[in-house]
Amino acid sequence: MGTAAATLGYSADQTAAVPDGADLGLGCGNPTAVASLRDGETVLDLGAGGGFDCFIAARQVGPRGRVIGVDMTADMVSRARENARKGKASNVEFRLGESEHLRSRMRRSTSSSRTA
Repeated sequence: MGTAAATLGYSADQTAAVPDGADLGLGCGNPTAVASLRDGETVLDLGAGGGFDCFIAARQVGPRGRVIGVDMTADMVSRARENARKGKASNVEFRLGESEHLRSRMRRSTSSSRTA
């Protein structure tokens, strides 16, 4: 387990379940520790990077749930998509975009979805 992930409170089980290359050591917190995610929920991760938190959230929301990771750089989205492929994460998707431009699109989301 990387020291950056451990410092942020990620367990050894969490980091072991994430595809190699997803933990870039650039995180600033552990949102899944406080989000109380439930089976079937939809999660939006802004600034998803390599997808580290997305893959942890995907396990928490289960196969009926969905995780959408957004990053503003094509290189990070490509890396995250490759990590999803390696980890066989079927309930995770990554999109290219800037969080400042998501507001109008997010209004169309269902009321049962929450952001973490």
